[in-house]
Amino acid sequence: VEGDIDAIDSVLRITKIRVAYHLKCSEDQMDPVNRAYEHHPIKCPAYMTFRDAIDFSFSLETDFD
Repeated sequence: VEGDIDAIDSVLRITKIRVAYHLKCSEDQMDPVNRAYEHHPIKCPAYMTFRDAIDFSFSLETDFD
């Protein structure tokens, strides 16, 4: 997880959060992995709370066994 903090109107604010998932799995697990990745944000309390105030981005990188 990485983020950016910017001064907005002389007040420091978290403006961006980047979440990078790095998963080790087998190729036959990719369908459930992709489904979980696609649905994660709407099930995440932090994202649902701050999504209108902070720019979130998500990425997924997989390594096959």
